[in-house]
This record gives sequence, structure tokens and C-alpha cells, in this order.
Amino acid sequence: MDYVELKKLEENIARVVERIQKLHQENQKLKDQNVNLLNQLREKDLIIRRLQNQPQDDYEVAENENELQEKEGKIKLRIQQMLDKLENFQQLSMK
Repeated sequence: MDYVELKKLEENIARVVERIQKLHQENQKLKDQNVNLLNQLREKDLIIRRLQNQPQDDYEVAENENELQEKEGKIKLRIQQMLDKLENFQQLSMK
């Protein structure tokens, strides 16, 4: 091998090393982007799960509200019945 061939080989090796360094840098940037995207995906996934559970939560709240309204209606009826009995008792005691 003569000097010219060695010089070309050295230049080729220098270009290859430079390209490897650039590829390494690009790879690191892509890894960082991947980590960021995975974090964003996890956040979006949590939001989706919360939103998917929300209708169930809303349904349970509505169901509890209906149950409470039913109980309130029953209590009002019982109170009215007791008031009616008291009124009848008062009318009887006045006679």
C-alpha cells in the first residue's frame, strides 16, 4: 500500500467514524423522544380510563339519588300517616 491509498483509507475511516457518531446522536435523540412519547401515552391512557369509568360513576350517583328519593317518599308517607293518626286521635279525644 502506498501513501495515497493509506490517505484515502484514513479519510474513509474518518468519514465512517463521523457517521457513526452522528448515528449515535440521532439514536439518543430518538430514544429521548420515545421516552417522552411513552410518558404522554401513559398520561392519555390514564385520562381515557378515567373517562371510561366516569359514566359508571355517574350511573351509580343517579342510582343512589333515585334510592334516596324513594326512601324520602316512603318517609314522607309514613310521617303523613302518623300525622293523620294524631289528628284522628285529637278529634277523638275532643269528643
